[in-house]
Amino acid sequence: MHTTTPKQISRPIKRLIEKVAPGADAIYLPVTPESDAVVSECFPNVQAKIERSGGGMLCGWQVWEWPHVLVEAEFHAVWQSPAGELVEITPKAQQEPRILFVPDPRLHYHGLPKDNVRLALRDDQVIRHFIRASELIVQVMNKGERISQYGHISVPANEIMPLQQAREFLGASISLGLRDHEACLCESGQKYKRCHGRGWSSVLGD
Repeated sequence: MHTTTPKQISRPIKRLIEKVAPGADAIYLPVTPESDAVVSECFPNVQAKIERSGGGMLCGWQVWEWPHVLVEAEFHAVWQSPAGELVEITPKAQQEPRILFVPDPRLHYHGLPKDNVRLALRDDQVIRHFIRASELIVQVMNKGERISQYGHISVPANEIMPLQQAREFLGASISLGLRDHEACLCESGQKYKRCHGRGWSSVLGD
């Protein structure tokens, strides 16, 4: 994927915000990571910061954008200083200098995962299938007792590998700019929607 912090709060992003946190406002926060903070591990990072410096945890959503493909909201937490300032202390894998954050005081972290919320930016089966494969992977990862596990989670290969392969194939197709009415990435000569798209429609539920 090629998600990044949105450059502006566009109409699709406003729709996404209204879906995850009705009535909330998004704010840009600079990324100022703590020296011991772990990349993308916002919840333990904030908890450690609270133990050192006081303050609290404010949960909400970090908003990402894959231009021309999708917008995405990720369950996230920032540190709230004793003076009430919101600070993003978690470093990003892509070294983002700032984040777009939607505070939602109704949300609290209890150690359980919450899937991202995604909205396609265009009506295309390849994107819909990519989003659905992403959702199903999270469902499999959190099936049964796995939902309370943290770190490395053991999942039977027959449950997870077909979905991961589909997501990788779809992500590569999107990155190359392929649409559902264009030749499938597998080079069969058929359009995606009549090739892999037809088979994955039954698997992914589209």
